[in-house]
Amino acid sequence: MRYDPHPEEIAAVPDMSDEERLEYFLYRIFETDEVWGLKEGPQPLIRELDGRNTLPVWPYKRYAADAVAGEWAHLAPGVESVDFFTYQTLNKLAREEVTVEIMPRPGAAGCLITPQRLFGMLENMMESRDYTVGD
Repeated sequence: MRYDPHPEEIAAVPDMSDEERLEYFLYRIFETDEVWGLKEGPQPLIRELDGRNTLPVWPYKRYAADAVAGEWAHLAPGVESVDFFTYQTLNKLAREEVTVEIMPRPGAAGCLITPQRLFGMLENMMESRDYTVGD
């Protein structure tokens, strides 16, 4: 595994608010240049959640691998570069009206965000390298 979260991070994630999850995700994907999801063969997992389609994503392989259980036991972690995720995946999700679900937890949704809003945040971070979620 190329990157792995610190034990303190792993312990803190379950209690993070949606805003904290979003901020954690944003900063970690820029450190690793990786965005992790789940795949069934070549297809990414798109799941229905409260009447909308979502794409679950994580900043580390460890978290995606931990999600491979229960109804997702047949899936495998899959990775994209931050650039590919930003400029390809998010544009596709926007066209297909799929919401990004950041770091879903067992039995609960992750932080839900539109691809357009996430794209703006990521592009802002790429340009300034000093972006916070509240901006």
